[in-house]
Amino acid sequence: MKNRKLLIFTLAFGTFSILNTEVGILGILPLIGSRFGVSVATAGLFVSLFALVIAVFGSIMPVALKKFDRKKVMLLTLLLFTLANVIGGMVTSFNWALFFRLLPAILHPVYCSLAFTIAAETADNGQASKAVSRVMVGVSAGTVLGTPLTTLIANNISYSAAMYFFALVNFVALVLNFVVLPSFKNSADSVEELANANTTGVLKRGSLWVSGLGTILIGSTLFIVYGYVSDLLTQLSNFSSTQLSISLFVFGLMSMVGNTIAGNLLSKAPRKLVSMYPFLLMAVYLLVAFFESNTLMMFPVIVLWGMIYGIGNNIQQYLISAALPDALDLANGLFISLGNVGTSLGTSLGGVLLSSVGLGMLPIGGISILILTFIVVLVRNRMLRRELNEVEY
Repeated sequence: MKNRKLLIFTLAFGTFSILNTEVGILGILPLIGSRFGVSVATAGLFVSLFALVIAVFGSIMPVALKKFDRKKVMLLTLLLFTLANVIGGMVTSFNWALFFRLLPAILHPVYCSLAFTIAAETADNGQASKAVSRVMVGVSAGTVLGTPLTTLIANNISYSAAMYFFALVNFVALVLNFVVLPSFKNSADSVEELANANTTGVLKRGSLWVSGLGTILIGSTLFIVYGYVSDLLTQLSNFSSTQLSISLFVFGLMSMVGNTIAGNLLSKAPRKLVSMYPFLLMAVYLLVAFFESNTLMMFPVIVLWGMIYGIGNNIQQYLISAALPDALDLANGLFISLGNVGTSLGTSLGGVLLSSVGLGMLPIGGISILILTFIVVLVRNRMLRRELNEVEY
């Protein structure tokens, strides 16, 4: 690539536009309930079913569409998101709104998987993790900046305006991808190579599925708390609507800082970072549990929380790609699929804790999952060393 930085920016913005649509909706679930006359729990289907569709199609669609020109597939994905969001903002039936919400989720994993794969393939030797981390900035931006922006637009204008905002960002990404991306036509040989890899036992590696379990657990422990961050900060920390928007924006910025830090560390000492991560997030959740009723102290906690959250996104992707280095398309598809299983699981577990014991127990629930995560990481590291003859870092 003549302009690799522009390519990475384009891929990152594309992932931002898609994740903005996926997670931006979190902050306006009560508004969705009011608009369509359903409960907030029912409105939560906009999040949980979206994640479920991605989980189902995440490992299927990237491989199924591998023989097609990558650029055309990525443009089709962004076009579908644009149209679905426009129509979704116009309909007045909850069922139709849910249908157009879920429709583009089928191709969601295709764009993100290809974006990570292209970033890794075009990077210099030994710099794949850094390149992927720069694209992952788009994931973090969409995940944590999309929520306050969408909440601000929906609360001050309307639900429809928020959907049109999603569509506008998707359309800008569509134009940018059309102009910048070259054709990445996949040859029949590359498809055959993937098939051969599968048949020779790639998918039978125990380390791959233990790594996948780690990806699910990290996604679960991130979203068991973050999925209800707005309620936690407003009800327990007494944040005003303005303070909430500012804090979520800061959270997003620090998450992008975390992506950069993770990219550098995963290139130098990946095993150490992966092993330490459960304890880093445990420390954050302990701080949240301790200061959740202190409005002033929660601001610096949010700064640290955002950074560690961003590192977690990168680790989820690294766990799968390191276990499947010879089939990146499949690895990234699995990462997206299993990551969304974790999102759905964490959000559901958080909902159970919320309804049974209250908001204050969410960080404790997250810590419980992190203990299991650390055990899985230890097992994964040993298996990967044995199967791939890795040198420990």
